[in-house]
Amino acid sequence: AHRYGPRRGHRHDAPRRLWRRRDGRIDARSHRHEGRHAGGVIGNPTGPAAGRDRDGERHLRTALEIAGRMGDVPVLAVTRADLAELLLRGGDREQALGLLTESLSSARQMGARGLVDRALALSLEAQGLTDVDSTTSIDEVVEAIEAERPDLSPHAAPDGTVSILFSDIEDSTILTESLGDQRWLEVLRSHNVVFREALARHDGFEVKNQGDGFMLAFPEPSRALECAIEVQRAFAERTAASEDVTLRVRMGLHTGEAIAEDGDFFGKNVILAARIAAQATGGEILVSERMREAAEGHGSEGPEGTDLRFDSGRELELKGLAGTHMVYSAEWERSETVEVI
Repeated sequence: AHRYGPRRGHRHDAPRRLWRRRDGRIDARSHRHEGRHAGGVIGNPTGPAAGRDRDGERHLRTALEIAGRMGDVPVLAVTRADLAELLLRGGDREQALGLLTESLSSARQMGARGLVDRALALSLEAQGLTDVDSTTSIDEVVEAIEAERPDLSPHAAPDGTVSILFSDIEDSTILTESLGDQRWLEVLRSHNVVFREALARHDGFEVKNQGDGFMLAFPEPSRALECAIEVQRAFAERTAASEDVTLRVRMGLHTGEAIAEDGDFFGKNVILAARIAAQATGGEILVSERMREAAEGHGSEGPEGTDLRFDSGRELELKGLAGTHMVYSAEWERSETVEVI
């Protein structure tokens, strides 16, 4: 493969080189890179702002066209966010919001948490909500329990372990703003009822509820997962039966000792469960490797029982925790089949 470069004698700030594929087409990633530089999304662009924005938009739209023909979903998703950022700067909020909706949808399907956060932040900006506190309910729950330090040992299994579930509603900030306080409180009450009814059926304990976030404790890993699955199915059924508000709940689970040898359960196991929940997307149940190992093969029996199954996993870096961690998405939709590991 060869590339097109600036003609001899051009200044160094001339347009960057575009790589040509073997089949003769300019690669979508090259157009995206050029568009981001020209439009000032990254780097230090030179020249009149209007001209930069036109050049940047042209390259980004070309990247979208090529990526669409090639079926390159990751490039489509990030380029839509790039173009939306450029359009927002030019005041075109309506078109930017459309691009961000598509980018968010793809990012969630891919589990690209960084892109989800970026697209969500741009969506808030497009809707004039930049002053809204974007702290997640999971963060608020963690802060509260770190101060209170509740005793979880009464809710542990005979071997001293306890399974922790964190949850919150994806994009709750946007929902709150769009629904208004009264309607949001009605939705939140209904959300809480679903959780508490499932919790009672699976021998769980409500450690903390803050806003739309929950921290729950269970003596058995399988009971914790069965509760999570029941909740996800309940929200999916409500969505299917009505065109009203759609709630996408994300969950993270981990199991560990209720009282660690160094007395610092909250600094390890609880934080791990919370960080895993923060990496989940709406409608996803994400579990630690230890949780998967403890729960698999222990689902309930019978026609209404839960067959606990997981995907092949992914490796993540978790905020505030050293190294990388394997996490697995638990299958909860009745109509789908995933690999059993």
